[in-house]
Amino acid sequence: MSQVLVCLSDYPRELLASWVEGADVEVVTVPSGADLAAMLPDLARADVVIGDAARRFPLEASVLAQLQRCRLVFHPAVGLDGVIDLEAARAHGIEVRSAPGYNADAVADWTVMAMLLGLRGAVAADRDIRAQGWHRRLLGRELGAVTVGIVGYGAIGRGVRRRLAGFGSTVLVTDEREVTDPDVEQTSLDDLLQRADVVTLHAPLLPSTRQMVSGERLARMREGSVLVNAARGGLVDETALATALTHGRPAVAVLDVFETEPLPPSSPLLGLENVVLSPHVAAGTEQARQRVRALVGDAVREFFRSGP
Repeated sequence: MSQVLVCLSDYPRELLASWVEGADVEVVTVPSGADLAAMLPDLARADVVIGDAARRFPLEASVLAQLQRCRLVFHPAVGLDGVIDLEAARAHGIEVRSAPGYNADAVADWTVMAMLLGLRGAVAADRDIRAQGWHRRLLGRELGAVTVGIVGYGAIGRGVRRRLAGFGSTVLVTDEREVTDPDVEQTSLDDLLQRADVVTLHAPLLPSTRQMVSGERLARMREGSVLVNAARGGLVDETALATALTHGRPAVAVLDVFETEPLPPSSPLLGLENVVLSPHVAAGTEQARQRVRALVGDAVREFFRSGP
């Protein structure tokens, strides 16, 4: 009996076929417009499932219970929150892998770009010159002249710090683990929010970190500060953030992630001019895509080489 590979991500069939070339493996992809219910019969007979990087097909406990043959789920992203029930996967003997670190350089690049946009008012300047023509604006600030607070010091946080070294910024870090980097000062989240001119979030979304940036903590931020989030929208109380932005603490937010994605039209963030928004694309580079697909391909080839 053929083994079955089901891919929920938008991967080319030719690429998937190249990973199982020479093996007796049926490749199944998502038909255009199909929902999770339509994919359940194929998932029930899958030996390997490649998760959906776009997070459209969450593998909850009720779904995993129907995966009668599956032994491996590889999610081609970093975080697993909201995409797979890990306890249910363990209960059904399904190994779950992800791709930590593949997007570190891409997100670190985006983060520095976001800091510069916030400090220099680049988006507002573009909007103004189109609407009002040429006129003078208030001065911005140089990245090397400010204190940057990095919340979460994993691969992406460390990548941001390396990039900031070239600018000469003072760097504060908060993380549950001890940080031994001599170029940064480790401190508490509350102290970091009070002292940093720019705060960038790179913590995982856990029960302990959900809405860690609350209304109370936003009020502690410095007047004129910039908040950057390319981690998870759930780290921030978005309703409180919308209110805080009207009071200048922070003065600007640059956000790539949101509590609900796609961002609903009713979000109060959409009506604020001191917010720069992007649709969860910080990790979206050609190089990052090549890295994650290489990781998935290696895992798939290894699995099917080992035999049923």
